Amino acid sequence: MKNDMKNEQAVSPVIATILMVAITVVLAGVLYVWANSLAADQPESGTRNSYTADDAAAMTDSGDDNALISMRWQHAEDDLNWAFIVMKLSVGDSTYDCSTDGSEECSIGQDGSDDAVWETGEFLILSESGTDIADGATTIDLYVTYRGTAVAGSDSVTVS
Repeated sequence: MKNDMKNEQAVSPVIATILMVAITVVLAGVLYVWANSLAADQPESGTRNSYTADDAAAMTDSGDDNALISMRWQHAEDDLNWAFIVMKLSVGDSTYDCSTDGSEECSIGQDGSDDAVWETGEFLILSESGTDIADGATTIDLYVTYRGTAVAGSDSVTVS
């Protein structure tokens, strides 16, 4: 009689195994949903776009308004918002910031229809903006990032 009472009060090993598997599956699902939502909340970084840069084919002199570099997309999947782009030029030990509004030493001219983005089909002209960056044949190094990640493309251009 005592054995019968113990058997009635004990949990079957099969039921215990089923409960453990069910709890494991539920926890795995909860962890998956949580990790997936964390990954989706991360900001986009970088781009797969790549550009090419060439001499703007204008003569450079001692003035401070020369057209220097022509840039266009070699491969472009998406428009890039200017708020997240950093573009700099370097000549020797000097570095020059570029902007679309002409407030920096280097001015970015666009041919697209939306001034807020670097569109997939547009080209840019980088020009001096009140600062003599190049006088005659000059090698200019380019530094372009989007959301803190370097954009693939030409790293220097020789202008003349």
